[in-house]
Amino acid sequence: MRLTLKDLKLLIIILAVIILAAPLFSCKSFGQETSEENTENVAESTAAQDQQQQQSELSSTEINIWDSVNPKERIALMDSIEDFMGLNSAVIINSRHFRSDEELLDQFEAASLAGSGPEILLSRLEAAQRLAASGVIRPIKSEIDYTSIVAGLNEISSFSGEKYVIPFRAMDFLMLFYNKDLVSMVPSDFASLIEYCKEVNKPKEQIYGFLLNSKEPDWIIPFIGGYQDWIIDYNTNSITLNSEATVKTLEFLVKIFNEDKIQPFNIEYEEINNSFKSGNTHMIINGNWAIDEYREAKLNFGVAKIPVAWEGFKNPTPMIDGIGFMLNTNYYGDKLEAAKKLIGYLMSEDVQASWNLSTQTFSVLKNAVDSSQAKDNPILQAAMEQEKICRGKPNEDVIRVIRDAIRINFENVIKGNITPQEAVLKMQEDAIKLKSGNLKVEETTQDSSLNTDTGTAKETSK
Repeated sequence: MRLTLKDLKLLIIILAVIILAAPLFSCKSFGQETSEENTENVAESTAAQDQQQQQSELSSTEINIWDSVNPKERIALMDSIEDFMGLNSAVIINSRHFRSDEELLDQFEAASLAGSGPEILLSRLEAAQRLAASGVIRPIKSEIDYTSIVAGLNEISSFSGEKYVIPFRAMDFLMLFYNKDLVSMVPSDFASLIEYCKEVNKPKEQIYGFLLNSKEPDWIIPFIGGYQDWIIDYNTNSITLNSEATVKTLEFLVKIFNEDKIQPFNIEYEEINNSFKSGNTHMIINGNWAIDEYREAKLNFGVAKIPVAWEGFKNPTPMIDGIGFMLNTNYYGDKLEAAKKLIGYLMSEDVQASWNLSTQTFSVLKNAVDSSQAKDNPILQAAMEQEKICRGKPNEDVIRVIRDAIRINFENVIKGNITPQEAVLKMQEDAIKLKSGNLKVEETTQDSSLNTDTGTAKETSK
């Protein structure tokens, strides 16, 4: 068949249309393939993310912490743990609170001996001695630099020559409180304080420059430190009341009660506290726990270190207590490392500073007193200055007998039944016998017919 010119033109037009349309079909096919590939890639990526999340969850380290702290400290602890987990998503922390130290220690000891229990225990520092003796907590090696901790807590963190507890918060120590509306300049030493009292005292109106709670031995003990000795040897756990420092302490008390008579003897804590709050007493010695009480009473007060001892060269050294971290001996590897990481976070300057504001406890770090937070808060800074020179409170079984021995014999000194020198010998003897169980408190001699010849022996055993 012969094609005409008209047929040839039509054929050319059809071919041109086919050629122009071919790329469109090709693009559509490629687009479909690309879309399918993208869908597959997204699915694969989502699956990979899910797998990574599952692996992350499987690799998370879960640890536990048990405590028996007070309500304010409990709230601060929960907040700090929540902040830590926000910064460390791979660590999960469970906490359990106990109503008393005794319940906490009993359950922890039983659980640890059975091979379980929490990784971390937060309790009173003295708990470490009981738990270390039971072998349920591990010695602290390189987890903390103890030279950064205030001395009073550092010295009660050991058992048999090894550290077993990391001091976390300081509490329960005495300092000088003064009414800022009445005292323009705080006496730097007790010689000046005694003269101040002679000027302002009006006993008939029950107005006093200073009142000391001598009914409780914890208020007497700091002066032994002020005369440069102490009530116990921490290395041997031996009682050391038989010292010249204890004699000087009793002589000082005789001076203020019997000689200068700057205050009455038969006055107790509540009466002293109320007299200070009412403005009748200018200065007293009280514990850090009173800060909130005086703030709530709208009292214009300040705090300072207890003035230098009368005829001495050093500020008195109140006892100090605290809470700290102990590590369960059952855990190693990731769990132990996670526990150490949490403790390191809680010991940081920022966390320590936040607890200063939200609790009735104080930072254990020596350098906290020089922080901007302390410099902006005169009460906090002055309290920390006192904290730095405190001595560690001995274990309850030891401090109990020391208190009893001081209480009975000090009263006999003030009554004139015995001399300070005789009383010191008797204190040492009574404390050793009370500790050994060979003497009960009600059996201690309370009259002037005292045989002190046997009281010269130092304690040689724990």
